Amino acid sequence: MPDFDVVIIGSGPAGIAVGATLQEAGFSVVIYDKGSMAQAVTQWPIYMEFFSTAANVELPGMPLVITDEKPSREEYLNYLRRYATDKNLHIITGHTVESIVKQPEGCFRVDGHDEWGKPFQAESRYVVVATGAYEIPKKLDVPGEDLHKVSHYYKEVHPYVGKQVMVIGGRNGAAEAALLFYRAGAHVTMVYRGDELKPLKWWLQPDLENRIANGEIKAFFGTNVVEITPHTVILERKDGSRETVANDFVVAMTGYRPETTLLSRAGVNVDPATNRPQIDPDTLETNVPGIFVAGVIAAGDISNEIFIENSRTHGQNILRGIKMSPEDTSCRQ
Repeated sequence: MPDFDVVIIGSGPAGIAVGATLQEAGFSVVIYDKGSMAQAVTQWPIYMEFFSTAANVELPGMPLVITDEKPSREEYLNYLRRYATDKNLHIITGHTVESIVKQPEGCFRVDGHDEWGKPFQAESRYVVVATGAYEIPKKLDVPGEDLHKVSHYYKEVHPYVGKQVMVIGGRNGAAEAALLFYRAGAHVTMVYRGDELKPLKWWLQPDLENRIANGEIKAFFGTNVVEITPHTVILERKDGSRETVANDFVVAMTGYRPETTLLSRAGVNVDPATNRPQIDPDTLETNVPGIFVAGVIAAGDISNEIFIENSRTHGQNILRGIKMSPEDTSCRQ
């Protein structure tokens, strides 16, 4: 007899929404997360405000009630805590799942360890992997990237006030960071390998373009970082010319990729070019029957394809897939 009907790995918005949907359908569910609940959300900037309205990011069965139109990071974390409590979800944090193995009798066994290194395991009929797609920063692979002043995330702009800050990247995250640092009083330089900015959110594009045109934010396009030193960054343009820029901090908003090793070890086919797992688009079941994915990891590296808005109903896809699956009576024994 398995310990649970479903093991969910990852307790972000997608993971807990799937858990609630399956639990309400009568399945016993446990959710493991190697960090805190909604670990990825805790890594967002402290004062961040969603660009989506509350109605578009609330999860099934519970409204997100706030004073303003758009929730802040803190409001959303509070909402997720209330959601998990209201739905009576069984969430175990500080537990890293290392493997998913299909047992001869048909059940899946997940093995891992807690935050103190103590091993644990659980058996289930189904497994859902909802570990997100922001686990691993895409590195620059240049000398000096390991310096303490280099970061691929940021939570607070205050430490950068009055400093020479370089933001690397040309997408929404980089644009938003550059504007936040500028308004906090940092001296901001943007570096992007593309010849021009990518199309940005409608409220970011003119703001950033005006700051660049006015010389308030210095920008290098068609340019790569080739070396980072304690006090400078060396840039190289497409024509091979180089420029050394004074610098105190580097924030590399160069994108992220999901950790797909767990899926690959379980036999799931993962595209090596995009890190996209092989799934049925209607049920989110992988090529390994009984293993599903939910949330942004379903899109691999394509982080602008799946958001909270269009993944909060992934539980319904997975529930449909489970109902379509042949009844595995051996795993119930």
